[in-house]
Amino acid sequence: MNVQGKSTDQRFAVVLLKSLINRDNKYQLNFMDDGTGIQLSEAKLHNDLLNDKIHIIWTLTSKSHEEKFQAIYIPIYRGMYGMRIPIVTKQNQNIFHGVKTLDDLKKFKAGQGSFWADTKILQANNLPVVKELKYINLFHMLEGDRFDYFPRGIPEPWAEIEREQALDLVVESNIMIRYTAPFYFFVNKSNKKLASYLTASLNSLISSGEYNKMFYSHPDIKSALNKANLKQRNVIHLKNPELTSATPTDRAELWFDPNQSLVH
Repeated sequence: MNVQGKSTDQRFAVVLLKSLINRDNKYQLNFMDDGTGIQLSEAKLHNDLLNDKIHIIWTLTSKSHEEKFQAIYIPIYRGMYGMRIPIVTKQNQNIFHGVKTLDDLKKFKAGQGSFWADTKILQANNLPVVKELKYINLFHMLEGDRFDYFPRGIPEPWAEIEREQALDLVVESNIMIRYTAPFYFFVNKSNKKLASYLTASLNSLISSGEYNKMFYSHPDIKSALNKANLKQRNVIHLKNPELTSATPTDRAELWFDPNQSLVH
């Protein structure tokens, strides 16, 4: 079974998928980026999923994604990718100190990927956005003052800052931009057997408590939550017009609540 990414990737989505598949011998994983050194673009992943050349991808959802692909309606990151913490330049660390409302935030320009679901969300809330095709270029553009901030999901910014040590960037300490935005596994709509398998396996992990144990002990999640100071951040709420009626908002156990205790 072909899936996106590299087998050596230690991000939670990959660790979770391996755990699901390794529970029995029903499927074997073939990571498409192994041996190539090249990360497939999002457009290529989507095309290959439609043409059944790849069997599982994972990404933030949108109406378009759910129309084209079969979503597995369990948010992999418990909604954390809809809780965005900005990366800024060191000299701009204090620019959000007076930001309390959405209107305040509209004074600043965000940097985003050209075709990301988040980009549509920010634009739908009338936030100024500078778009770029290549993810890695956004860090250099931020340092070059092409825009003011780069909003990242809770598990992301500290690892990215560490990776981009040569750049004059820091994680902003005052605000969090929040909207409901699940990150799903997606399969081809015709692959109902695989969709049922993944859904049942995920629900089994959740019911047993194993999912939460894996999630909160994962190094990226654990480290980010220790550093994020979520309860001290001013939260700017956005509407997400990309949500569909299939979003499992009625299942509270699937979502991370930053206002609850972070001890698990």
